[in-house]
Order: sequence, then structure tokens, then C-alpha cells
Amino acid sequence: MTPKKKSKLPLIIAALLVLVIGLGGGVFAGKVVQEETGYNPLTETLGLSDYLKNPENATSFEDIITLNPIPENTDSGYATTEIYEKVNPSVVSINVYSNQSISPIGSGTGIVMTADGYIITNAHVVDGGTSVNVVFHDGENLRGTIIGADVTTDLAVVKVEAENLVAAEFGDSTQLKVGERIVAIGNAGGLSSTMTQGIISGLDRDLGTGARSLKLIQVDAAINPGNSGGPLINRFGQVIGINSSKIADVDYEGIGFSIPISEATPILEDIIRNGYVTGRAVLGVSVVELNSSNGPINGLPSQGMYIAEIMPDSDLLNKGVRTRDVIIEANGVEITTSDELLSELDKFAPGDMFELKIYRPETRQTFTVDVMLIESVG
Repeated sequence: MTPKKKSKLPLIIAALLVLVIGLGGGVFAGKVVQEETGYNPLTETLGLSDYLKNPENATSFEDIITLNPIPENTDSGYATTEIYEKVNPSVVSINVYSNQSISPIGSGTGIVMTADGYIITNAHVVDGGTSVNVVFHDGENLRGTIIGADVTTDLAVVKVEAENLVAAEFGDSTQLKVGERIVAIGNAGGLSSTMTQGIISGLDRDLGTGARSLKLIQVDAAINPGNSGGPLINRFGQVIGINSSKIADVDYEGIGFSIPISEATPILEDIIRNGYVTGRAVLGVSVVELNSSNGPINGLPSQGMYIAEIMPDSDLLNKGVRTRDVIIEANGVEITTSDELLSELDKFAPGDMFELKIYRPETRQTFTVDVMLIESVG
């Protein structure tokens, strides 16, 4: 085929339906959780906006974010005080609310993308929210709606009804070099407009989370809970990344991560157009990676992808596949990790046929099915 482009097992969601940028294993995302409301982020739907996106009420989608090159003047750039004065008016604090509570369920940071009110933040900041309160650097408060969020890349867009906002200047993150001076501004620990400084420690970092994600910028500037969704800024006052996570462990210090703006731009534009990222093929399942420890003890193979849940719109149901079955091959490729399965899925588009070899524990037999891939909507 040619591509177009609860059991006893611990349930480890491999992102094959809702593709989350997993921040476990010593990595956490910097959202400040302010109240426990009983919200379950694995089962609740992100609070997608009911804001109607059409040419009459939305910003022109042509070049909604312009990525500016590094100025020809390639000296040491602006002083940190000058960078702060330039960028801080484009940085906002975001308080997130759900229908379950009158108090915020969490808070983070955002970046003003357009003068008419589109704001960038992280998907995990708005996770579980139905509305947001946006606080600007001068103390002005505006109600925001969640246009959409992509948990795969941890990106989201919020909209406020406003004009003449100070939009950030964006830079080309493909031009970055290790060792460059950077600063971060955000709502760190609930302290708005907090600025930290450091350097770029690494590029094209992959956290190895088993989910589709962007290659990240590694920095040593302090990234704290509440910084999520805030800007990473180069020495010329250009936003070149969206702060997302850090390694949180007593043995680690100064390892933070930011989403490159050059990779984020088409995703953000797709969210504004459609409320989600289009064209991403998924199977419509939740799976668990099997190994020699969790497989045989449960009467399962020592490798493969155990199917813990099949979603109602998955074509697997039409092909006789059921929970407790195990995916052992995809398109002739042996599957031992979710990364390997995601790598195969990335070669296909929604509507393509996808070959799977399935092992059924009850009969100890294998069979092959061709399933039609569906489109992820989050």
C-alpha cells in the first residue's frame, strides 16, 4: 500500500487518539494548579471555543505570524532591560476556569499574537477549561475564549475581543545557535511579568515521550510553574519559542524546554482556522507498551501494543479487533514501542488503509486486518 503523504496493566496512554506531549518521567509542564475540582484531563474534552471562525470575524490567515530574520546588526543585541520593555506589553497572564468551579482551576502565560486579540499559550494551560480570564501587563482584564488546542504539540490559541493590542515580534527559530543569549517572561508561580535570563543549551531535543511532538529548544533560563505558554525571546527582542516544560528533579537544575516558533506557526494557524490540527491520522485507540515484566504475568506477549480502549469511530471495531488484542506489526514493521507505531502512522493520512498484525491472547493466534485511519481532532 502506498501512503499519501481496567486490566491489571498500568494504563499508559500512548498518544494514538489524543496525542499528548507527555511530560512524565521527571518532566513537568509549568501550569499552576490552583484548585482541585475533580476534573480528569484524560476523559474530559478540552474547552473548545464556540466562537465562530469565519472570514467575517477572524484575522486574515495569510501570514498571521511573520517570522522576522535576525537583524543585520549581529552584535550583542539589546540589553535585558530593553528586551523587557519591548516584549512585556505582549505577555499576558491566563487564568483558566471550568464549569465546575467559580475559582480558577489553573493559570499560565500567553503571548499576544495579533493586535485583534489572538493569543498563544500551551494546551496543558487550558486543559479542562471552558473559559479564561486574560490579564494584561497594565492590569486590564478581558474574558477570553479557547479557540482550540493541540495536545500533541502542547499548543493552544485563546481569543479576546480587543483592538490595538501590542503584538509580539516573532523571530526565525531555525537560525538559532547553541550558546545564544535568551530571556523568558511569564507568570512564574503566579508572579506576573517575571523575567529570567540564560542561554540556548541545545536544539532539536526530543523528550522521548512516546507521543508525536516537536523538536524542542533546551534552555538554562529558569522555567517555573506558571511560565507555560510564555515567550522565549532572543537578544533582539524577538519571540523564538513558547516555553513549555522543565525537568523537575532534585538532581537536575537549569534544563527547560521551549517549542520553536517556526514549527509552531503552521499549527497555530491551523488551530485558528479549524479549532484543531487537520490531516493527522490516528487509529483511535489507547494502548499500553508490553514488556517482559508486564506482559507474561498477565497472559500477554512480552512485546507489542496492548489495546486498552477502542474509540467508537475507530475502524478497528469494524474489522473485528477488540480490547485485550495486541498490535505486533504495522505495515510489516515489528512494533515494540509506541514511538515505532507513531512513526508508521506519520507516513499516512486520514482515509488511508493501514495494515496491522494482531495477536489475540484468548486463542493465541494472529491475524491481519486493513483498517481505515481516522483524523485526530485534538
